[in-house]
Amino acid sequence: MKPYHVKRRVVQWGVLIFLCAIPLLGVFRIDLASASFVFFGRPVWWDNYRFLSGMVLVILSAPLLTYVTIGSLWCGWACPQNLLTEWADALTFKWLGKRADVRVDGQGLVVAPAKNRWLNWFKLGATLLAASFLLGLVVLKLYYPAQDVWGFLWGTTTRQANFAIMLTFVVFFVFIDLSVVRYFLCDYACFYRMGQRLFQTRAALHVEHDGARGADCEKCHYCATVCPTRIEPNRIQKHDICIDCGECIDACDRLHFKDGTVGLLTFSTRSSVPETTRQRSGLRLILLRSGAGFLFLSGCALMGWGAWTQKTVDFQKMEADQARLQVISHHCQPRCAPLQAQCRGDHLAACYQAAACTCACSLEQDPTNPQRDTWQQCVRLNQKHLQALETASFPRVKP
Repeated sequence: MKPYHVKRRVVQWGVLIFLCAIPLLGVFRIDLASASFVFFGRPVWWDNYRFLSGMVLVILSAPLLTYVTIGSLWCGWACPQNLLTEWADALTFKWLGKRADVRVDGQGLVVAPAKNRWLNWFKLGATLLAASFLLGLVVLKLYYPAQDVWGFLWGTTTRQANFAIMLTFVVFFVFIDLSVVRYFLCDYACFYRMGQRLFQTRAALHVEHDGARGADCEKCHYCATVCPTRIEPNRIQKHDICIDCGECIDACDRLHFKDGTVGLLTFSTRSSVPETTRQRSGLRLILLRSGAGFLFLSGCALMGWGAWTQKTVDFQKMEADQARLQVISHHCQPRCAPLQAQCRGDHLAACYQAAACTCACSLEQDPTNPQRDTWQQCVRLNQKHLQALETASFPRVKP
């Protein structure tokens, strides 16, 4: 039986599907063009300080709250990086050998001689590349509307270069991560993991070893062989990278099930420090948990308040205005292009003429546009500059 293993896989895949569904279903999107966060098609602008303040509080307090409650459970049970790393490890063991190691922080390139064939390398690389491409599309959907992404795939969008460059970079970095980086990213580049090492406490959920029955572990290393991070679960040190996955607990339980006894490993929130020290640290832990929880709830409230009070925008009107401006540009660009071509530092008159031409043409094409006053002022101002320039070039001679 694998009680923790099966449950963990369900949670891991559920979290991954949920995170991918957020951009794919249009629940949330980051719109760089309009500088806004888009929730269900409704934008929240980046100058909404209530929302941004709440987001900062949530981002800072949420990890701290998990550090002092569930420990590294997020890493082992929900983090997509760990799920994809374990999946990549399984593929590597399948096609390159049970002891294969291709990680950048591993023992070097270790491949079973019987499986060191180009076809196995090709299958591994092609599978990881396909997964990287799919994840790249999800990231692309996080920044662009659905019609633009599908238009890019079918070649009907006009922003081919932007999409191609962004997708190439994302696919490249994801492929490198799945191929050789894997747990190295968690150890040395994950900000969540760095914070975990700073704020970790034995009062949070952790894997605990029954030291009273330590003699049973003298010649057994079964728990270490199944550990995805390759540590010694019966001697977990403070600097170790235990992700609380529970695989070692399942392995130890399976081994002792044959003898009718329970395993030596279990999840616990008990601390092994002396009672007096535990009481003092317990008070600090309660204050820390309460403070982190208060900041988290306050951040959520601020985000909700900011989103609720955000002014709505008529996107249909915005799109109609943009379409009208494109029509104006289509008619005025050929008309004023010769003057714009002559505009340079030693011929400022052409610059003023080109600007006045563009504004006057826009006014002729759409005289009822709300910007008509601005265009009229543009024409008058540039004509004034042009007259001043001509007067300075040909000054009147006094009689």
